[in-house]
Amino acid sequence: MNIVRPIWLNGDLVSGAEPCISAYDRGFALGDGVFETIRAQGTRLLWLSDHLSRLRESADVLGIPMPMDDDAIAEGLNILLKTSAHQESVLRLTLSRGPSEKRGLWPPSPAAPTLLATVAELPAARPPLRLMIARSTRRNEHSPLTRIKSLNYGDNILARREAEVHGMDDALMLNCQGRIACTTVGNIFLKIDDRWRTPFCSEGALPGLARKRLLPILGAEERTISLSNLRRANAGFLSNSLGITEIQKIDGRRLQGIRELLDKLSLFYETA
Repeated sequence: MNIVRPIWLNGDLVSGAEPCISAYDRGFALGDGVFETIRAQGTRLLWLSDHLSRLRESADVLGIPMPMDDDAIAEGLNILLKTSAHQESVLRLTLSRGPSEKRGLWPPSPAAPTLLATVAELPAARPPLRLMIARSTRRNEHSPLTRIKSLNYGDNILARREAEVHGMDDALMLNCQGRIACTTVGNIFLKIDDRWRTPFCSEGALPGLARKRLLPILGAEERTISLSNLRRANAGFLSNSLGITEIQKIDGRRLQGIRELLDKLSLFYETA
């Protein structure tokens, strides 16, 4: 596939049509890296400081040094945004440990990290989702990787593939205890007994930036959500840094429509 959009790589703007990532890059070979997905309106990057802070915290978990400071990254992302004519964009900022000719799991020393950003048009809002509970895999709440945006998305891919095979839009992922953790691409909020609830991060949910902001706006509670709790839910939505999407059905059971509420909640992406 010949993708010609520019990319930002280690401080330089380069053509996406040219080879740019080493075949020995550990992000490619081992998923040894982290990333952030950032929404932009024009050249305004939404929640940028929080994204960069989380990227650094995630990199620390894996012991990957950041190759440049936040100001330099912000400048590079703005240069990349100016190459795009989209009114609303999504940037993917990826940090890997970088290339190493040495084989094996143990990383090279010193590291020469790869920092890469791409830009694309923000996708249109998704219609209300039909979800199913993933049975092919589970979210490991005991792993530090569940609390960072690592390049290891294998379990999420398996769960999404299962949903696609069954004609569903996305999958709810359970943790190792059989409790609700998240969807494959975002945090989940459920209205149970007239209260909005979302799983604790300790249940295997990513500490999402939208999640953090929605909790006080909704007066939502962080709770353990069992399958029996799930069956009492009468409304729900998923959230991530790109937006909010209503849930229409879970395992064939229809939930109440909450379009008016979600239209109001979506405004905070525009005014934040």
